[in-house]
Amino acid sequence: MSIETRGPETQPNGESSATAAPARIVLLPTTAGTVWLLAALALLAVAINYGNNLVFALAFLILSVWLMAAWQCRRNLVGLEWLPAPPPMAFAGEALCVAGQVRDMAGRRRDPVALGAGRGRNHRRGVAVGSARRMGDALALELSLPAPERGRRTLGGLHLLALHPLGLWRARRALPALTALVYPHPAGDLPLPGNAPRPAHCRQEAGDFQGVAPYAPGDPLRRVNWRVYARRGEPAVNRYDGGAGGPALWLDASACDGGVEARLSQLCQWVVAAERQGREYGLRPGNGQDRAPGRGMAHYRACLARLALYGETPAQATAGS
Repeated sequence: MSIETRGPETQPNGESSATAAPARIVLLPTTAGTVWLLAALALLAVAINYGNNLVFALAFLILSVWLMAAWQCRRNLVGLEWLPAPPPMAFAGEALCVAGQVRDMAGRRRDPVALGAGRGRNHRRGVAVGSARRMGDALALELSLPAPERGRRTLGGLHLLALHPLGLWRARRALPALTALVYPHPAGDLPLPGNAPRPAHCRQEAGDFQGVAPYAPGDPLRRVNWRVYARRGEPAVNRYDGGAGGPALWLDASACDGGVEARLSQLCQWVVAAERQGREYGLRPGNGQDRAPGRGMAHYRACLARLALYGETPAQATAGS
């Protein structure tokens, strides 16, 4: 038995990708709900056979509770706005965390819901990582999914799930699919490669800031660091690398051993190590999708994305990074 209903339409909200189509809610009895219904029908048959009014009353009471539980269970998903978090990312072999928030557009107090994926034996159910303190507050949800292999992964079958009250019914509302990136598993015994003679900076500008040095006669006054002078009482000047930059740390697939996946794992380990050390590094995965030297979280994720999308067409890899 299944009951399909449609809830009110929700619109996208700014940066969040809320569902825009009318939400369809599928209502199914659980195993406990099926047993509950069979018990009510059995009592009704006994009441008809023996003409017992008390058994009639008990049978109709149990049946009315079963029907009211269905209405309450469906009501938990009506009017909810789904606000997904940024696309999830993980290393191969780790758990892929899908997160988001649900918010009641009507500001009503409701029973908790969960985030789920898949059906049957492959069904996975997440947990609520926060609680709504007031009516209308957003409820944070999380769901962990396995990520055995690297690459671009489409997470379909996501849905909001409600079992309250009594667990007699299961209400499910489908959510839009998400795209996730699974990076290669960082592994390998090779240390970080030595510096290459190629300059690290691609733009010939005044240079990157390299720190401060004691003032020497002849240094231009515009480079005097007045904050350091006020704090230490000694004049100091800012040092720049002149725009050419120091030697770049190039992470090249040709320096790795093994097959394609082994080289990608080694490159991934180098990227993680270089980022932890605060180094400026570039990436040459060996497929023409090189990444110029840089540093910072955006550069770090762009390098990992190139490793995750290795083997895809240039257009697809550019879209993923």
